[in-house]
Formats: sequence, structure tokens, C-alpha cells
Amino acid sequence: MGGDIPELVVEVLSTQLKTELAFEDVWGVTAPRPRPALPANHAMDLPWDSSGLLSLVGGPVPTRRTIIAVTGAALTAPAWAALHQPAPDLFSTATEGGPVSPPLLDMIDNLVAHAQQLDDHQGGAARDFVHDQFTAVARLLRRASYNAAAGRRLAAALAQLAQTAGFMAFDAHEDGLAQRWYLTALRTAHTAADPGLAASILALMSNQAADRGNALDALQLAAAAQESAATAPPAVRSLVAARSSLAHAVAGDLTSFHRTREDTLTLLDTPPDTPLPRWASYIDRIELDAITGRGLVVLAEQLPQQRHRLLRHAERLLHARAHTSPDAPPQRSALRHGAWLSLAHHATGDLDLAVDTARLALRRLPAVSSTRSVALLRRLHDELTPAGPRSPAVRDLLNDLRHLPAPR
Repeated sequence: MGGDIPELVVEVLSTQLKTELAFEDVWGVTAPRPRPALPANHAMDLPWDSSGLLSLVGGPVPTRRTIIAVTGAALTAPAWAALHQPAPDLFSTATEGGPVSPPLLDMIDNLVAHAQQLDDHQGGAARDFVHDQFTAVARLLRRASYNAAAGRRLAAALAQLAQTAGFMAFDAHEDGLAQRWYLTALRTAHTAADPGLAASILALMSNQAADRGNALDALQLAAAAQESAATAPPAVRSLVAARSSLAHAVAGDLTSFHRTREDTLTLLDTPPDTPLPRWASYIDRIELDAITGRGLVVLAEQLPQQRHRLLRHAERLLHARAHTSPDAPPQRSALRHGAWLSLAHHATGDLDLAVDTARLALRRLPAVSSTRSVALLRRLHDELTPAGPRSPAVRDLLNDLRHLPAPR
């Protein structure tokens, strides 16, 4: 069976049943050709009101499709729209799912926090759990009855789950899927009237653009994140400033990088004027130093004349997170920043420290799934290879790095 009509039937049924179906699920045979890839913003040109949100979360999560990352206005226009469109009221009189009670909302909030903790501890190993929770909360939004206050809590929970799913996809090197999750998270945070959460999402989108080398997108998204964070608690604004520094790093802008670092520290020391949201409870000096530290490694690559000084500063800022106890959170961050610290040590010519730090990072891998961290360790392998013939310790490490476990 060939042609476009059978594939169209699969698309229609997937949409109607609110679940992603494969060709063989419908027709009982293998598809005659691969399903076409979708851009990350596919079918997201929707109004910024409650109907637009419900249409977006009512569709299946496209985990079986190849999602292509987007750049430019396709990525940045929604960022500015989220800032300037009024947050809609979201309420429902539907009865299929029953009423959303305060105890149910509390349980959902606990599940959302648990999903974030799983990400911190295990990385992408818990992706299916997060996807399932997103689907369950989205179903409540569409089918249950709730008032406007409960609707905003549901939207905030959905935004946090989408943010976590987005970071998991990013960490798995699935950039298109990560963008789609982030854009979904941004839409739901906007509906929740939570500009601080929207700022966190925008800052992660900026970090992803920076990681992909798209400095202009990264800078635009960082600017939107900082504007969105204007009324957030100081610690959230400090986190956004730290993440924004990565955009300036990839752009090679040392002055702006230093300015955002100063903002990070000033805001972190500012007494809170409003309670810190639960999703931001992980923010502390060690984590923000680590974010800035990896930015310094990137900046050192952009500014070779100041390379040594920047790398030495990076080593100091990365050290504490890279040496996090193996039984303390956040293990995924410790793995990732340990890999960055190994690269910094090697770049300054300290092979012994590079080897020791890499071994510390490797010991975290049995418990943590992180494709990006493994990629950094593979990069370290390539950079250390010339030193192998003259160093037994480097040779032993290279052998271990050649046998890195496949991401789970």
C-alpha cells in the first residue's frame, strides 16, 4: 500500500485519538517510506489563548517522528509573543475527567517535582516517566472541570513537565524535539501567568542555541528571558543571568559576559522579596558558578589571547560542582561539569588533573544517562590522544574512554 493517502489516514487517526500511531499500527504492514521529518514548530501557529493551548497539548507527542531544529524567527518570535500577549483565563466545565480538586493539584505538583529530581539524579533515563506525566496532566486540562485558579496550576505543572522533557531531549542530542518541548513549555507557562517560569524556559532555549553555535538566536532568547524574569524572585533572575552569560560566551563578548556574571552574583545575594518557586529550589552558588565556568571554557576558545586566564578562572568555578559527592544531587550536573573541567585542565596543560577529573566523571556514568556529557568525554579522548604515548595514566584513561557506555 503506497501513496500519500495511507500516511494521511495515520496522521488523522493520531490527532483524533490523541496518541502517536505508526504506519504499521494502522495498516499492519511496514511503511513504504519513512515518515517525513517535521520542523520543531510544526502546527504551532496557534492563537495565544486557551483554545490555542488546548489545541497544542491535545495532539500526540511526536516521539516517533524526526523533529528538525529551527532557527531565526521560527524560534525567537514565540519568545517575544509570550512576553507581550496577555495571559488567558483557563477554566473548564467538562465532566469527562471529573473535577480537579486541591488534593489532586497537590499530588500533581509532587509528581512534577519528582520528575525534576529524577532528571537531576538520572538524566535522560526517566524520559518515559516524564512523557507519561505530561500526557496525564494534558488530559486533565482537556477533559476535567476546574476553575481559573486550578487551570493556572495545571498549566504551570504542564509547563514544568515540558521544560524537564525538553532538557532531557536536549541532553540526548535531540535538538529538534527539545525545541518542540521548550516551545510547548513556553506556551503553557504563558497561560499559567508565570513569567519567572517562562524566563527559565527561554534561558534554556538560549543555552541550546548557544550550544548549537547560533549566537544571534542565543542573544535574542537571552534578552527575552531577562525581560520575562524582571518581576521574578532574585534567585530566579540570578539563574537567568547565569544562563544568559553562555550566549555572550559563544558570541565572544567578554564585556557582556562579565556584566552578566556580576548580575548573577548581585542577584544571588539579594534578599528575596517573594517566595522561591519549588522548581527553582536547586539554585545555589555552586550551580551558578558551574554554569559560568563552562561559559568561560567556551569564551576561551573565542578569545585566544586571553585563553589561559579565562581557563584558570573556569577551573576554579567548575571545581565544586565537578567534585559533588557521588551520593548527593545533582549527579547529572556533576557529570556534565566534570567533563567540562577535564577539558579545561587539559587545555591548560595539566594532564594529571585532566585524568583525575575525567575518572571522577566516569564513575557517575552507571547511574546517570547523559549523551551530551558522554560527547564531552569523547571530545576529551580526542584531545588527549596525542599525549597517550608519553603518559601511562593518559593511555589507561583513553582505553576507558573508548569503551564509554551507550546512552540509555
